[in-house]
Amino acid sequence: MGTKFSKSEIGEVIRRVITYYLRKRELGLERRKELFLIPKFPAGLQELLAEFELYGELESVDFLLEEEGLEALDITGCRIFYTYDKRDVSYILNGLLAYEKLELYDPSLDMLRALKEGKETDIFTKISIYFLMSGKPVIVRLPYDIDSVSGGVFGRITRELKEDLWDMGITFLDLKPGFCEFLPAGEGGALALVTEEEVEKAYKRGKKLICAAKTAVITPLAADKAREKGISIIKG
Repeated sequence: MGTKFSKSEIGEVIRRVITYYLRKRELGLERRKELFLIPKFPAGLQELLAEFELYGELESVDFLLEEEGLEALDITGCRIFYTYDKRDVSYILNGLLAYEKLELYDPSLDMLRALKEGKETDIFTKISIYFLMSGKPVIVRLPYDIDSVSGGVFGRITRELKEDLWDMGITFLDLKPGFCEFLPAGEGGALALVTEEEVEKAYKRGKKLICAAKTAVITPLAADKAREKGISIIKG
């Protein structure tokens, strides 16, 4: 008998295939450099890095870590820097203009509060605030679903911080890159009108796809901005 696959397994294969296509399409438009900040030991990061490697994206990523540990994951193609090395920090700070996107892995609540208040408490908040002020995408990666955190003080504070930082242009994503990042930019679903402002909003939140209604109007400026930022607009 042939091998049987569950619905979840088939769904995972479909997700990977679609993600691979969209990633390759994006990279074909422009190879953007990404800076990935890891402010503590990178627990639970292996799944994310494995998918980055699968889609051939590690070559465009630089990692800045507070603690050692990434080498043990046996990844290749990326560059790794450390905050305890002044030369590494100098290299990253002097080259910030070259990066088009920032990802921050599993920051503490204190770090999220500092970002909300615009306080440069350390090298990680300093770089994050620079990206926000520059209008570049800032993504917070978490090893858990922030919306599923149980009640209590921690859950309430975490969700409130997410809402405030989302309004500032920070996107919160989980450990599965790709498909979750190709969600509609319009929070209410497919857009009836796609403007330059909607495209800019999608870009700042790390989105790569805007879903528009079949009868949607796409302004010329929105179309130009989408081509410039490597964002696809799909009607349907």
